[in-house]
Amino acid sequence: MTRLSMALLVSLLLASCASYPKDFRAAAKEHQPSPLPSGPWKGTWKSDVNGHSGPLWCLISQDPSQPDLWNFRYRAGWGVLQFGDYTHQIKARTTMAGEFRLPVRGEMTLPNNFGTYSVEGAVFHDRLKLRYKGRGDRGTMALTRPPKR
Repeated sequence: MTRLSMALLVSLLLASCASYPKDFRAAAKEHQPSPLPSGPWKGTWKSDVNGHSGPLWCLISQDPSQPDLWNFRYRAGWGVLQFGDYTHQIKARTTMAGEFRLPVRGEMTLPNNFGTYSVEGAVFHDRLKLRYKGRGDRGTMALTRPPKR
């Protein structure tokens, strides 16, 4: 890949996700402790295939038009790059005891023909543990609430 095409790719990736950092900082500043999963999450992803890893951010919000649907909006990092603004939706469930648990199972289609990834796992009060799988890659995602600023 030439320097020009690499620079163009990096500029497109950065331009496509310019609002995410601002949205994440605002959510982290406003977030109050709650048993619901809404708000910011921060952690890491790691590939089981090649060992690559990096930082990971997730904003979880309830869909305003359908309260039983939750939006998971991700941003990931690898090396000096930070990319993404990928969202998938899942349905919420409540246990018989009224405890809120969110089994996560969904798919995200990444832009620019980077493929479709399936995500599976669970959200608990203080942690989010997921497995992802896509074309040629699979691995883990582990997130917790970011510290209050």
